[in-house]
Amino acid sequence: MKTSLQTHRRKAISPIIATILVVAMTIVAAGVLYTYFTTTASRAQNTNQIQVSASIAVASGSGTGTAVVSVTDSGSIALTGLTLGGTVVPATQPTWSPAPSAGSPIAPGGGTSTTFSTAISVTAGVSYTITVAATFANGATQTQVVTVTVQ
Repeated sequence: MKTSLQTHRRKAISPIIATILVVAMTIVAAGVLYTYFTTTASRAQNTNQIQVSASIAVASGSGTGTAVVSVTDSGSIALTGLTLGGTVVPATQPTWSPAPSAGSPIAPGGGTSTTFSTAISVTAGVSYTITVAATFANGATQTQVVTVTVQ
């Protein structure tokens, strides 16, 4: 009896096709990464952000105090409007210097402040909240609440 050894060859893709597939996958991966990073970078460039600092001082232990509120545009979009709120803020909005508006916005990195007499009697050592609502040139708004302890 004769035994025959048969060799079985496996078929595979040719080296040329393998190279084309590797190059195609590399191009697709590069496109996906490019899209991801450019989208993330454009979001980071357009930010609406403010920083608020405030203080309230009263001459004697209690009475009408003097409040100072400062706002800095720490984002990348110009600031076009500010509104104050809280129990210590008078009904008539205080005047900002410089006053942000659509025609004269506060540029990124710039700031403004206002000084006003409190609408209520305040007491030294007691904390009050002041709310600052900002409007930006792109139409977005941001609200920030600051807690201030009377000095």
